[in-house]
Amino acid sequence: MFDLLMFFMSGGCTFPADWTGSWFQSGNPGLIAINSTHIQSKGECYETESYDKFLLYDRREECYRCMVILEKHKYVLQYKETFCSEKDSMSSICESISGDAPLYSMFRKEPRPVPQPCPFHPAPFTFTYSRGSGDCANPPSRAESCTDDSRLLLRYMACPDVPGTESNVEELVCLATWKEGSTRYLVGQISQVTRRNSIASDEDTYRCFIYKGQHSDKSMTYNIAQSGDATCNGLSSPTDGSRIMKLTNSDDEHNRCHFPSWIVEHHKWFSLDHTHQYHFTTKNATLKIINENGSFEEKRLVCHSILEQKDKKYIKLVAHVTRGCESGHVCLRFARREGDVLELQQGAGLWDAPQDACASDAPQPYVTLITTSLTPMRCPIIGRYSVVSSLADSRRRRQQDTIGDMETGVGPSECVSGQFDSASVGCGAAQDTIEFKSPCTTAAYTCHGGWVEGPVGFVIASPVSRASSHPRTFCFMYTLHPRNESGGGILALSAVAHSCDRRLTPGRAGDKAYNLTANGTCEQSSKYNSVAQRLTPAGALLLVLVAALLATLHLPLPLVLTLTPSPSLSPALASR
Repeated sequence: MFDLLMFFMSGGCTFPADWTGSWFQSGNPGLIAINSTHIQSKGECYETESYDKFLLYDRREECYRCMVILEKHKYVLQYKETFCSEKDSMSSICESISGDAPLYSMFRKEPRPVPQPCPFHPAPFTFTYSRGSGDCANPPSRAESCTDDSRLLLRYMACPDVPGTESNVEELVCLATWKEGSTRYLVGQISQVTRRNSIASDEDTYRCFIYKGQHSDKSMTYNIAQSGDATCNGLSSPTDGSRIMKLTNSDDEHNRCHFPSWIVEHHKWFSLDHTHQYHFTTKNATLKIINENGSFEEKRLVCHSILEQKDKKYIKLVAHVTRGCESGHVCLRFARREGDVLELQQGAGLWDAPQDACASDAPQPYVTLITTSLTPMRCPIIGRYSVVSSLADSRRRRQQDTIGDMETGVGPSECVSGQFDSASVGCGAAQDTIEFKSPCTTAAYTCHGGWVEGPVGFVIASPVSRASSHPRTFCFMYTLHPRNESGGGILALSAVAHSCDRRLTPGRAGDKAYNLTANGTCEQSSKYNSVAQRLTPAGALLLVLVAALLATLHLPLPLVLTLTPSPSLSPALASR
């Protein structure tokens, strides 16, 4: 009781605030809790000397112990200690710690550590390894990077001539690194990828490493020694441990190519529906694809080799892709369209050998890429049109209720959203607007560039105004159906929000679909409108009477509106 009274009278001491939390120590049945004045199972801070030497009072045993605690990293504490003894001066108790006293390591568990980038780069590597029975070098094992730089995938191969070797895949998560003199240390957690469903304890996963890197003109080599348990004991050099490895960088092929300037002039591109971001980094050799729909899945693609290029408008290349800790080679095709628009085709599957990635000619879907700063441009198929039918019409026939969709404007309740009776394309001073109209609503879009592939034309356009939950950009796809016997024709038009989908038939499917007949050019329609506006009431009545008389005599009207292709239609479309 006297010692306890003296403890309270002395006021005690405190531990560094960064140590507060829960810590794992190999061999301890549970986590060790540390707060500002107490270390679980060790005692209360009674007296301190310098920054690393502490005298603790154990209330339960009513004795004192000296602890020398070194913070190697904010996630790693190492200490030596004395046995619990009777009260004496701090210097006397601490003198009993010998140089060869056991060194204990504690690894932070709570607050949860944030992994840090692994020190072995640039991956991938080939490596040899040994567990004391000889080097396993043939076939070579492989270490691959993950999209998260704090993770490294180790693919161990079995060597027939080396006993005790086996094929296995481990994932290393790097938690802490520090340096003592010329020796570098790493603490990480290892999981068995092939046995993810099994329950692994902290004793199984925590490992300590000593490593040394050596750089040459063409490669980077690392010698690594790994501890045999969840401590840093038994490690003395990078070539002495329970398991030793030699990693050699094999990334020289990634220095062969870069993405072309016409792609990387914008470092950030977005898919048409803005669900993915495409970010070019690292001196134009790396593309990161980030899923922005909430899951934040990231892919990293490194240019491996260029197979074909055409006039700064097309490129076909092989890239090394990493998704999570899965990696391989993939075929990429980029096509430059008008304006700030690209299209990407990505091969299916991942291939170990780069020469296999583009071996198949099977068509792949297009991903339409745009920038955040799209520039208004002149629309194609300029003219005024009547809407013959639309996707909204067919929906109305199937469902009598008013349909809410993505059109802007609010009309009377009897209006069907998306149902229009007229359309105009490029009929403004800037010729950059597509506009659909009905008596109760209007929808307008700004053109940002277009192109033609055979009978189908494409236009990238964005709504002039929209609700926050509605698509930001559309791909309008159109085709001109041949003239019929009566001289008419149909311009089929569809709008798609996710990409310029070649599988879609314009006028029949999509987020919006319309079939139009032309009412002439913008200038012709304006001329007819201006004539009608200048007619006096008497003139208008006379025109009606003449029309009625001609109808009685079964004579044709003097003016019949038929489909007149706009001069701006592409030759491929206008000739059909």
